[in-house]
Amino acid sequence: MRGLLRPAAAIGLPVALGAGAGCIGVYDRGTDSAPVDPSEPTTPYEVQVEVTLDGAPAVDVPVMQAGTATVVRTNNAGRVSLTIDPSVSGTHEVIAGAPTAWNAGVVVESRDPITLALHSFSTVDNPDYVFADPGEDEMEPTSDNCSHCHLSIHVGWRPSAHANAAADPAVQGVYQGADFAASAEDCAGTWGALEEPGTGAAVEGCVVAPAVRALDNAGGGCADCHAPAIGGATVPGHDLLEARDLAYTYGVSCDVCHKVSTVTVGAAPGTAGWLTVLRPSDPTPSKLLGAFHPLQFGPYLDVVNPYMGSVQRDHFRDPAFCGGCHDHAQPVLDPSASIDLARWPSATLPIASTYAEWLASGTTATCEDCHRSPLRDVGNSADLDNVFELRADSSAGWYRPAGDVIGHEDVGPQQSAEILANAAMLAIESKVADGTLTAAVTVTNSGAGHALPTGEPFRNLVLRVEAECDGVPLIPTGGDIVPGWGGAEAERHAPERLDSFPEAAVGDTLRLARTVGWVDYTGPGPFGDGTFTAAEKGLPAMDFLAALKVTAVGADGTLTVDAPETLAAALAEADTAFLVRDAAEAAGAPGFGFAKVLVAADGATMVPHFRAVDVQSDDRLAHNASFTSTHRFAAPCSSPKVHATLDYRAFPLGIARTYGWDVGEARMEERSD
Repeated sequence: MRGLLRPAAAIGLPVALGAGAGCIGVYDRGTDSAPVDPSEPTTPYEVQVEVTLDGAPAVDVPVMQAGTATVVRTNNAGRVSLTIDPSVSGTHEVIAGAPTAWNAGVVVESRDPITLALHSFSTVDNPDYVFADPGEDEMEPTSDNCSHCHLSIHVGWRPSAHANAAADPAVQGVYQGADFAASAEDCAGTWGALEEPGTGAAVEGCVVAPAVRALDNAGGGCADCHAPAIGGATVPGHDLLEARDLAYTYGVSCDVCHKVSTVTVGAAPGTAGWLTVLRPSDPTPSKLLGAFHPLQFGPYLDVVNPYMGSVQRDHFRDPAFCGGCHDHAQPVLDPSASIDLARWPSATLPIASTYAEWLASGTTATCEDCHRSPLRDVGNSADLDNVFELRADSSAGWYRPAGDVIGHEDVGPQQSAEILANAAMLAIESKVADGTLTAAVTVTNSGAGHALPTGEPFRNLVLRVEAECDGVPLIPTGGDIVPGWGGAEAERHAPERLDSFPEAAVGDTLRLARTVGWVDYTGPGPFGDGTFTAAEKGLPAMDFLAALKVTAVGADGTLTVDAPETLAAALAEADTAFLVRDAAEAAGAPGFGFAKVLVAADGATMVPHFRAVDVQSDDRLAHNASFTSTHRFAAPCSSPKVHATLDYRAFPLGIARTYGWDVGEARMEERSD
């Protein structure tokens, strides 16, 4: 076979490396002998194993037979007794590893004692190392590409948000404050100078908002999570527009994640501290293995292929690894503003807190339990007997139990309707009294092990509530409403005139509401642990007053509506007005909204996180948490029907329109009662 499927001897490596004969310290190929004692092939037996680390006894290091689940640890003399199971398919090999050394193995050829030598790798990060190209969705002809062997994993990863983390148009749009889809003719901002993502070429485009890259702090640290393969002198601290070739095309790629040697929870996000990337600097034992001695960190101890240079790490199945980029606390980046230390004593804002939310949930389900799928039809992560029909050994690896190999799809709400459908539940309780229908609608985070929604603060949930009698819509008379970020053509607040909208058109709807206090909700972190009062949680309680059709617009913007008397009565109480034009604009409608609302120095809300100076409110639903909103309608019948829908949006409507994005709306749940 090609590339990494050849034995060590065939590529000019020493074959007694496990016994200390060479510097690679990975694997003693030995011979292709049959299992010991063929007359009793299923009878387990004991072998004594002595493990050294750089020539000294290796104390308390794990030892196992490849292809099994049992791991034992050496004693103070570096020795251990290991049971060999002859029924294991393929060669029978003893594997050991240490946190500072490459995994190493030796073939069991008799019941004689085994000596296995581990060799430490350098912990000096190598700026000259070039991250490996993942390849495409086919068995690449060279083991320089990850998909040469790991094809099934690659097929799941390639369309993922991780693979597209650098090339994502939304990421690049925010980074340069640009609507890349706009032409000069339909540009709603300023036509100006931009850089082409992925090439750095000077181009012209539509500038619609402040840009991340204008900040004097390496572009807000975006590349530390979105393009960590830029490499060079350091891994962290790059301008996102430095991403070229595979760093741009493949975003968070295989070789980057598998170069993470340590995880430091709570440090700066991504490769800036939480995830320590160690690029190999040891000299190569063979030019066929690359310019440097291979070094990969992964979840398995019994991976000893020389091309991998594997070191076992537990953190690959620990949600703390994901927290490296999905827990993002940042200082205020706006140089003209400062943070409120009384409100945020850590001097940082919880921009993303998915890992912290998961910890607080107490759930035992991990990130990969929900966001990755078990690959039940593969022999192992290198597709043993799935793509490759090979003998199980150090080159091809050993068979894993069905489901043990995990895909790398990392599906989220924009990739999986099933994830959304399983995340939330709706319940409705209603009653009619004195001609008024009162509906209580409860939204429950029933399926997510973190807050709902989570991650990027733009994400939000919009609840809408309607009612009818025999198919005739009922007129809402009061109750909770969708906040302003739910979308409107324009929004006014007292003491501004609430019936004057020069931007209005005939056929628009004017929705009026009044503020009646603060919603004392239970949200994530300080928004639910007692740190903040109801007022400090920053979510006004808004009561619906009226929804009126615009029939005329005066020269000064004064509106004429279809029910003037209703307008006059509502204006006497209202302090907020929303002008809406289409069905997507939900602001002011009966319903509710769930989001982390970031606020900028100029008071703008639902802003990109680099503009944030505060988290105004955060009523997202924690794991298993519920929130009940109340809505009132005029009910001429005794048995009206209430209908509620819960929609996920990737972006607030206003932000999506500014940058030229699709809002990314998807139905999560709907219910009628």
